[in-house]
Amino acid sequence: MASNKPYAGLIISGLISGALYLALFLFHHEIMAAFTRTDGWYPVLPVITAFAFSFTHGAFTGYFWEVLGITARRRG
Repeated sequence: MASNKPYAGLIISGLISGALYLALFLFHHEIMAAFTRTDGWYPVLPVITAFAFSFTHGAFTGYFWEVLGITARRRG
């Protein structure tokens, strides 16, 4: 019987999410220097970064619960 659990999605999104957090931790001085600039498009960087973290962490969390078999109850 084949399993339809999204293990690949869980692993890939987990690695991407972990890499983002690691990069934030390792390069926090450079990131803060860029995010506190007020010229050009620099003020948009925190918003883009928040969306990237939210998307990858949300994908990882969704795959995590799906692999565990915990899903929303369907109405119908």
